[in-house]
Amino acid sequence: MTGHSQGRRRFLGGAGAWLGASLAGLRADRENFHTVSIIHTTDLHGHIVPTRTYEGLENVGGFARCATRIRQWRREKPDSLLVDLGDVWQGTAESYLEKGRLMMRLFNLLEYDAWTLGNHDFDWGRGALEANLALSKPAVLTGNLRVDGKVPGALDGAWKSVLPWVMREVGGFRIALIGLVTPGLPYWLPPELLDGAEVLDPLDALRRSVAEARANKADAVVVTGHMGFRERDDFANPVRGILKQVPGVDVYLGGHTHQNQPLWKLGNVFCSQAAYHGIYCGRVDLTFDRTSRKLIGRDAMTELMDARFEPDAAVMDLAGPDIRTASEQLARKLAVVKTPVKSGGADNPLGTLFCECFAEALTQNGNPVDGVFHGTFGSGDVPAGELTVADCWKMLPYENLLVTAELGTTELIEILRMERGLRGSDRILWPFQLRLDGSGAVRSFTHRGKPVAEDARFTIAFNSYDAQSGGQSMMPLRDILSRPAAKRRFTGIETRNALIDGLLRRGEIGA
Repeated sequence: MTGHSQGRRRFLGGAGAWLGASLAGLRADRENFHTVSIIHTTDLHGHIVPTRTYEGLENVGGFARCATRIRQWRREKPDSLLVDLGDVWQGTAESYLEKGRLMMRLFNLLEYDAWTLGNHDFDWGRGALEANLALSKPAVLTGNLRVDGKVPGALDGAWKSVLPWVMREVGGFRIALIGLVTPGLPYWLPPELLDGAEVLDPLDALRRSVAEARANKADAVVVTGHMGFRERDDFANPVRGILKQVPGVDVYLGGHTHQNQPLWKLGNVFCSQAAYHGIYCGRVDLTFDRTSRKLIGRDAMTELMDARFEPDAAVMDLAGPDIRTASEQLARKLAVVKTPVKSGGADNPLGTLFCECFAEALTQNGNPVDGVFHGTFGSGDVPAGELTVADCWKMLPYENLLVTAELGTTELIEILRMERGLRGSDRILWPFQLRLDGSGAVRSFTHRGKPVAEDARFTIAFNSYDAQSGGQSMMPLRDILSRPAAKRRFTGIETRNALIDGLLRRGEIGA
């Protein structure tokens, strides 16, 4: 027994000596390691207070909760950078009050290092965008852009803060941040809103920026892109294609597609995306060897911003007045719905209501039309009861503007045929009615119940999103409206404001 216990003690002693030496070596190695963290948000869309997910999970997200987590992570990881991937301000009434300036003040408060332009950051036109660029203290990283013929790095005025890439030294290491915006811009936004801004090929911009960053001895290259996760690349999110063709990228932080993807790999590139509306906040850790300066470790995570995180007090103090004002405006009563208004179907009563309100707004502004092409975009039926401004924000969450064009009978039939081939679309051409037979031939085409002559021409209104192709889903419509004979006209009238005014005029719906 004694011999066994002694033998065991010797074995443990030998193992302990080996383990002690091993831990000492590990500690020495660890002292030679250093971690730099990249904290990221994306697609905030003006959401400051807790909101809900698309799936209905309540009381999550909002920038104020992200700010609380950001401050905690910064205390834990003092060598860190903070970036946002775009679509910063469009989406809430409180952000809309000052056309996004509130979100810029919040970015300045949290001392963001950089942010990247998203497509919706152009939604309110060049004036609003330039006001926010002028207010922004962080760098604005968007390399695949040209404004008035100039590219980032050579821009002036409010645009001088827009750069293709920057180098930040953190914890003794040089981190290159490279920004890109989705190339889908011209398929959603009309030229009047882009107003001299053109999107360029992200591949060429990335290739140039990576080459410059590596030539300037970057220890790591991080791409901040307002393009995101898709199972396959599409016209707006060519992430796989560009990363495959440009070596030298270590991390890709994505946005735009509203996906929570803590980590996915494309070749040797670590990719991460932190959902939308501040529902998740993301962090990537880069570990370097101090001696060789090589990047030897990468890790990525996103964290749900739920009730564990109290809204940041400083954020709420700054945003509080605008949030209260917006809440008062959203609660304003517009009309009473006597009987429910159905959405979709052959007649689409809700779509008809939209179209009638838009036509009235155009007439009042000296732009009378013969018809309106519009849908409800899945907003659902409107129940009986009071309708408020908040309801209009739910039905029309984006500030689309109205565009008019002069079109002939053949073109209108072509547009309607195209619409019927769109999965999930409930757009109507009010007050026209097209009936087709089983073979797809036209049985009848009427306007307010009267047959339409083959040589007739009409002035039709569209929202600006559809007029630009609805994200390439309606390219024939874009082509038709671009013809000189269409005399396309940008009116500047917002669809949501037109709906609000139309409801106020009616007072009662379905009486």
